[in-house]
Amino acid sequence: MQTIKLYLYPNSVQVQVFDPGIFTVRNRIVYSRPIKVYQGIDNPVQVVVKNQDQKPVNLTGYSMQAQIQDPVNQVTINTYSVTFSDITKGIGICRLDATTLSSLEQRVYKLTFRTIKDSDNSQQPIYVDDNYGIPLDLEILPAYYSITEAIPSINDTVFDGGTI
Repeated sequence: MQTIKLYLYPNSVQVQVFDPGIFTVRNRIVYSRPIKVYQGIDNPVQVVVKNQDQKPVNLTGYSMQAQIQDPVNQVTINTYSVTFSDITKGIGICRLDATTLSSLEQRVYKLTFRTIKDSDNSQQPIYVDDNYGIPLDLEILPAYYSITEAIPSINDTVFDGGTI
């Protein structure tokens, strides 16, 4: 008997908001791993918001957006809302839809985040590392998910074996 092992790894992004009240940084993130997403299917991306001391951030009164940006043509491809599962701890999720991902022709794009204050619509960038880097590499990979089932071609012969 053959065994096929499958793994479910969450696509998780840890982002930072700048907190001017923190002067000593104990934990530094100097590199953020790129996010891999696949064409032909919706891809959820978990977003964890922390301050520069790696403590959870309460984002009550804010909304958050993620954007796919094309660095070659310098355009924004699409904007997604981040839906918070626990806004007091800054944990949310955004879903990159299959339609947009399937239309992308390049392999590498950029993913950026920003917060929008609900009271006055002021915007603030979200950083992906301690070096105040904003864009995160977004790698687009083909997955060959099909929307329709394969139809037998005209040359294929289908035999009905009957019931046994």
